[in-house]
Amino acid sequence: MSNLDPELDPPPRVERRAGGSNVGWVAAAAVAIVAIIAVAFTVNSQNSGAAQQQATAAQQSQIAASSAQTAQAAQDATVAAQTAAQASAQSQQAAAQRPAAQPAPPPVPADQGAMSADQSGRDASATAPAQPPRGDSGSTASPPPPQQ
Repeated sequence: MSNLDPELDPPPRVERRAGGSNVGWVAAAAVAIVAIIAVAFTVNSQNSGAAQQQATAAQQSQIAASSAQTAQAAQDATVAAQTAAQASAQSQQAAAQRPAAQPAPPPVPADQGAMSADQSGRDASATAPAQPPRGDSGSTASPPPPQQ
């Protein structure tokens, strides 16, 4: 017999849980793996963004430098054309003032000044650095020497 009085003490209850599934643990592991991949992706994308910004800045500075050289070459060509025009006008004026008895120097073609200005513009643009190709921002190769 037992020492328990059925009317005073209720019988002890034994609770058994049914075997649980591991779905919760699998879901937590999947979330952790996705979080680790997201952090790795974020770190890598920040590094490539900074490198791309530096490459873009370098390319823009090269473009600005070549634009400045082109503008300088155009200005030099304009000055050369003006100088040639003035020299041509002065030589024509001197020829008109010279007495007819003196022999005239050989004539200078009127468009020689324009040809000289055109050639100086070509020379200046030939010395401007070449722009790198669009997709190759990491290239450090120097431009080829100007051809003469």
